[in-house]
Amino acid sequence: MRTDKPSSDLALMADFAARRERAAGVLYDQFASRIYGLGVVMLGNDQAAQDLVQDTFVKLWRTADRYDPQRARLETWVLLTARSLAIDALRRRVLESRSLQSVGVQPEDDPEPLPDEQAAVTDLSARARRAMGVLTSEQRSALELAYFGGRTTAEVAALEGIPQGTVKSRIRAALLRLRAEMAKESGR
Repeated sequence: MRTDKPSSDLALMADFAARRERAAGVLYDQFASRIYGLGVVMLGNDQAAQDLVQDTFVKLWRTADRYDPQRARLETWVLLTARSLAIDALRRRVLESRSLQSVGVQPEDDPEPLPDEQAAVTDLSARARRAMGVLTSEQRSALELAYFGGRTTAEVAALEGIPQGTVKSRIRAALLRLRAEMAKESGR
């Protein structure tokens, strides 16, 4: 049973596509912290996570008119956009590193984060690890392969030897459980 509000999501995205500031604020308030958290977990540092938030909203701004509530909930569409951009960033890192190494230059390490940034990232990472600990092994495996391994649900299904629908169910259940755990830990 779908509990989302596709008509209100569609209206929000129509306003966002029409460049209405209120819609941009609502969308940002609704998703920025979750995109940032995804960025910290996938990309491993504060600056990359902040860049992911910005890049995601720029992409959403450019593609807002393509949102279709019949294909995906707004939350799913936004987070998959962020995940896709994070995977692209990881691939760029690997290519840049290989490219530099091929000409005999060692890539520079990311600059040291400021202490407060490092503390925030460390805290968020610890909370995310604890939340991952409440998942079943099947949920954790599907989520890690899909979100952190960059695999499609079809690829996860083939690797796990299970139907694609089961993979989707496990990932959805895992995300819902993670959201609840993260909210509980942050005192919401």
